[in-house]
Amino acid sequence: MKPLGSVFAGLALLALAASGWVRAEVLDRPSKPDWQTVASQCIWHWREGGRLGLWTETCELPTGQWQVVWDDQAHAFVLQHNSTAQAVVVQSWPLPSAPTASPHITALTRVLIDAGHLAPDADCVWKPMPRRAPRTMAFFVLSPSAPEAMSPTAQGEIPDPLCGPFGASTHGVKYFIHDLRWADRAIFVNEGQERPLFDPGSITVLP
Repeated sequence: MKPLGSVFAGLALLALAASGWVRAEVLDRPSKPDWQTVASQCIWHWREGGRLGLWTETCELPTGQWQVVWDDQAHAFVLQHNSTAQAVVVQSWPLPSAPTASPHITALTRVLIDAGHLAPDADCVWKPMPRRAPRTMAFFVLSPSAPEAMSPTAQGEIPDPLCGPFGASTHGVKYFIHDLRWADRAIFVNEGQERPLFDPGSITVLP
């Protein structure tokens, strides 16, 4: 027979779960990934920030310590090398809704312009990105309308990203996630040029 205290504790946990007060890591945290970038030098950590949670790696490599952590100043998860932030890799962005419509990824254009991350006259459009995912989820890339805008110049130089730091790039995979389960926001993901030090499939919006 269970001690009375254990029974009461269990009932209290069930009551909290029903009311939505139990944190996501107790009820909804995704399973820890079964892979590592370097098995002997990397370990997984569950990290949270800005109402987001995800599995990230900390790696002790010959080039130093590399990890993905929450950065309060950037209000984003960043790739960090020896305590110095290198790039934003995951960030939540609000999606304002029109008076008669639900939020849509195109609303993010004005948000990025107002934040100074996209030139008002940039000829950029939102393009769907094919990717296997739950049916509620869609992926988009902010890309130049003209594909040649990302091509090298006649001198072989790579042009600056026309669509800003959150748009399509020749230097890695960048995209936004829009999910009907959290339709008021879009999640920016920067996977870089190689496998990132985080699991994009583990990104969770917390209560």
